[in-house]
Amino acid sequence: MNSRRFRILAALAILAIAGTALLAQGAPNRLTLAEAQKIIETAHKAAADMNLRLSIAVVDARGDLIALGRMPGAGAGTTDTAIGKAMLSAIYGQPSAALVGRSTNAATQGLNEASGGRLRFLQGAVPIIRGGYVVGAVAGSGATGQQDEQMAAAGLAALP
Repeated sequence: MNSRRFRILAALAILAIAGTALLAQGAPNRLTLAEAQKIIETAHKAAADMNLRLSIAVVDARGDLIALGRMPGAGAGTTDTAIGKAMLSAIYGQPSAALVGRSTNAATQGLNEASGGRLRFLQGAVPIIRGGYVVGAVAGSGATGQQDEQMAAAGLAALP
């Protein structure tokens, strides 16, 4: 019994050390609110230049929302759609257009159910990658899928 307890404590200690190292390593790669807002501002400007009205969502690597912007005139459903596209892109580390065909995959359906059905298998999101790691994603909604993706990519240009 003591050896089992020792193994559990040793495993917990290793996880704690590894977790601390990962947190320290990943901290500079996290998106800030200011960066997310800058992405949204840049994407909205690009959309306005093309006479589009979009919602833009920026999420972290887990798919958790950092910031959301809805342009005047963008449809009411565009906010949820933008968030769902960004979540999908962040979780898989790929543009959402590359994931459209996975919506019927049993494993992907399970993931979508686990997220409360919030993932949107539509074109319009791109991952944000720093130092080879996915740190988030940005997505647009309100125009065609291709235009949504173009505006999301335009927003990424705001980052160094």
